[in-house]
Amino acid sequence: MGGELTSGMAAVMGAIVGGLASLTSTWVGERSRHRRDLLQREITKREAAYSDFIERASKVYAASATHRIDDDDKELEGMVSLYAVASRIRLFACDQVIKEAENVVERIFLQYGDANMSAEQLLKTAVETRDDPLKAFSVICRRELHDIQREMPVHW
Repeated sequence: MGGELTSGMAAVMGAIVGGLASLTSTWVGERSRHRRDLLQREITKREAAYSDFIERASKVYAASATHRIDDDDKELEGMVSLYAVASRIRLFACDQVIKEAENVVERIFLQYGDANMSAEQLLKTAVETRDDPLKAFSVICRRELHDIQREMPVHW
């Protein structure tokens, strides 16, 4: 009877260990998938906000070089819209991204105070100086998104 009891206990223990292993594997997999989903949503949210900022800042920067802010309500609306996106970015971005967004907004405000240029002058100046007011912002955003991507759990 001792051998039968030992065999029975071994079978029960094997079933328990196998069940626990399966449960643990499922729990770890679900946790990993959930974390990956959260990070992917975070990346998507940031990409949308950063793209929105870049698009609005590009338009407002060109307008700031060729117009005065008091020339047209559209100029003021553009700045308000850009400032709103910059404020939305402050809710979740790292300090470096926020700093670069603020630098872009400040540069645009300063540009409104400078003398107006024609579209041709703006293009010529951009080509000659290779001055991209959004380059630093774009680079730091790319770095931040890459860092978040590296946090993603590996999918087996």
